[in-house]
Amino acid sequence: MNDLIQAFEGTAAFLPVYVAWLAIFFAAERLFPATGHKSMRGWSFNLATTVLYLAGSALASGLGALIGTALGQRLGGGLIDLRIPRADTVPGAVAATLLFLFVYDFFYYWWHRSQHKHPSLWAIHKLHHLDEAVNASTDLRHHWLEDLGRLPTIVIPMTILFRLSPQADGVVGFLFASWTLFIHANLRLSLGRWSWVVDGPQLHRIHHSRLREHFDRNFAAFFPIWDVLFGTYFHPRRGEFPPTGVADEPAVSRVLDGALLPFRTWFGAPRGIEPVGPQPIASGLQDDRPG
Repeated sequence: MNDLIQAFEGTAAFLPVYVAWLAIFFAAERLFPATGHKSMRGWSFNLATTVLYLAGSALASGLGALIGTALGQRLGGGLIDLRIPRADTVPGAVAATLLFLFVYDFFYYWWHRSQHKHPSLWAIHKLHHLDEAVNASTDLRHHWLEDLGRLPTIVIPMTILFRLSPQADGVVGFLFASWTLFIHANLRLSLGRWSWVVDGPQLHRIHHSRLREHFDRNFAAFFPIWDVLFGTYFHPRRGEFPPTGVADEPAVSRVLDGALLPFRTWFGAPRGIEPVGPQPIASGLQDDRPG
């Protein structure tokens, strides 16, 4: 029970940091947009969906802490010790956080790839991809069940295999908290030849693209080297910021509809009709709708 309480307290403590970064990216997207601006109605839907997702995420985090504690006590910690010396210093905290994210991203890559492959998992994940105007508010536009699937695919194997230093908090933690917001931001920003080293807005927009050549590409959240190694990397061309969303899927504009989306897919759609993964549209088709 204490782990569950701490998880909800951690989520509450995270919210001011998240709101601060949202405000920063909101201003940046107004100044340097990659495409048209997202409507305030779109922002409202995404933020309301984010609140519901964070409640489910806190529950999953609490369960993950319970499982992690039990496994840690039984196994005496992870099998491979990757703790960073002097992780209480700024350089140590940065190194420890980067290492944690690198390991995490390996497991996340395979979990994320499976969400695009299996219809039952795609039914949950597609709420995130239905956004036709990807921007910073899309970051946590996830279904509230999303993080429960990360327990057996990410949390448990990481706990069993690795002993890692805690991630950074304070100022360093504040900076790292922006990473996934950054990659979803509607910014005309390209990392060019270094796009394979670290994820960015242009590279991740390829993952959300509606165009055929971008289908099932760039699954990693932090380090695209995993896509490079496993054959799913797509290097964006200069100035390439494609339209986003999922073709042949009705838009979701009410929070309740988003919350019920996978259940309606699982129990309401005729067998053999539900598509697997984001269905691309013809290459080169331009999206003239407001961003």
